[in-house]
Amino acid sequence: MKLFLLLAIFSVFAIGCNCNKNKFEDFLYVSSTSGLLKLWNIEKQLMFEVRGYADALEDKLETLKLHLKTLYHTSYPTVAAREKYVGNPLKAFKLLRRIYEDWIHLQKYTKLKSGKATLEAMKQLLEDKPTWLDMRETLRGISRIEQTYDLKPEDIAEGRLQDKQFNKKLSLRDSLAIATHKYEEGDYTRSAIWYRLAMNIEDEPNSNVYDEVIGKPASGLRRKFAMSCLMHVCQLTKYVIPLTHIKKLLAEVEAFLAKTSSIELENYIRKRLAQSVDQFVEEANQIKQPTSNHERGCRGQFIKKTNLKCRYNFTTHPFLRLAPFRMEEINHDPYIVMFHNMISDNEIEEMKSLAVEMYNGYSGSFTPNQTEKIEIVAHIHWLRDNTPFLLRLNQRISDMTGLDVREFPALQVGNFGLGGYFKPHYDFMYGTRVTKDTLDGLGDRIGSVIFYASDVPQGGQTTFPEIQISVQPQKGSSLFWYNIYDDGTPIKRTLHSVCPVIVGSRWTLTKWFHSDPQMFIKPCSPRKMI
Repeated sequence: MKLFLLLAIFSVFAIGCNCNKNKFEDFLYVSSTSGLLKLWNIEKQLMFEVRGYADALEDKLETLKLHLKTLYHTSYPTVAAREKYVGNPLKAFKLLRRIYEDWIHLQKYTKLKSGKATLEAMKQLLEDKPTWLDMRETLRGISRIEQTYDLKPEDIAEGRLQDKQFNKKLSLRDSLAIATHKYEEGDYTRSAIWYRLAMNIEDEPNSNVYDEVIGKPASGLRRKFAMSCLMHVCQLTKYVIPLTHIKKLLAEVEAFLAKTSSIELENYIRKRLAQSVDQFVEEANQIKQPTSNHERGCRGQFIKKTNLKCRYNFTTHPFLRLAPFRMEEINHDPYIVMFHNMISDNEIEEMKSLAVEMYNGYSGSFTPNQTEKIEIVAHIHWLRDNTPFLLRLNQRISDMTGLDVREFPALQVGNFGLGGYFKPHYDFMYGTRVTKDTLDGLGDRIGSVIFYASDVPQGGQTTFPEIQISVQPQKGSSLFWYNIYDDGTPIKRTLHSVCPVIVGSRWTLTKWFHSDPQMFIKPCSPRKMI
């Protein structure tokens, strides 16, 4: 306990966090690609305005140069020559009048704000800038991708994500932001790695000009790196050291850093710590945190099942005898299937046009006594209006499943952003995520269907950790499963999650089936054991 209290104190002492922590009041751009596109448009407009401002400055500079040309006269190197010049009454008159009248106006001209309209436009655009919460969630998204897929910080910094190399590297400022975030989150091991990476990143082209405009990024970098390494070793060795010793050791570490390479720092700290305390606890370097099934599923480490089939479904609705659906078995118990070619590209665009206004989607419901952490996981929009699209999709869903959707026809559009994910959860009623109040008196959620409205090149899988199944989104397909047995017992093996999106845009259309409207279609009966 003392150790963690000490670590908490030094997290504030070393770097600190200046945050106004209001809870999820702002629209978060990072929570969806549609939100990030708004940022892209804002920056595009900002670039346009900056170019306009630069053009205005150039026009002003050109005006000043032209004015100087009108005043240009032959150099007069000697006093006699200059006396001859002012001895000419016309030249003397022009000289005096210019200084008395023209130069005053010229001075005022230099003080005029060039590109005033563009500056005002930039000010207006920046009123919609991301908040600190957006920045924090962006950094958490990067960290989530790094941890879930076990990516090396060096690879991320070099633009390598899994086995894909991208033509985009992280800058010094990018790496520093990630390092500082990890420090503030208490991940001292990785913060030290990211600080070390930042120290080794070469200056960007024209960095001196860049630094002059937005400030130097590396202020206190060595101290932050030293502090991360120090806290990292304290965690591993479980040392509890008085504050005075910590400060003294930090000063020694900074002096050590100035004389040698950063790679030797951790060994140096370990040696100094061993001299400072009586008891040594074996380091936990060799103990690696176990990989969760959620992470294994996201990394593609589940063994593919072989006792599954693809077939045509023509039993859930009479119409399907004429036009059956292509259906792929994903799992037998619990029952999970994938329907292919269920929503067209035109319908997907129609869906997006109906979901222009999207808002934060949460991982649970806010309740007075909640204990679990509520996160913003995506942007969502509920399609409730009785449009042809809603009628058409609901009829298709009913044909697919044989279930009644008339009591609750709404569909939920979802779009995930940078590192967007959903932690393992159930769709049936439990905890604060699905409560009686959220079920509109229609009974528990007996089944779920997800339409995949986009391909996701990397990440974004739907995983079922308990049964070790991972489903990669396929544009146009839909995934269906039951959450509750025929006797009303929840199927806990339907625990499922969404892997963090690495690259791409994950669009979904989701429907939940409630029990009460199905009482005559799917009556409660003893469970059929498979």
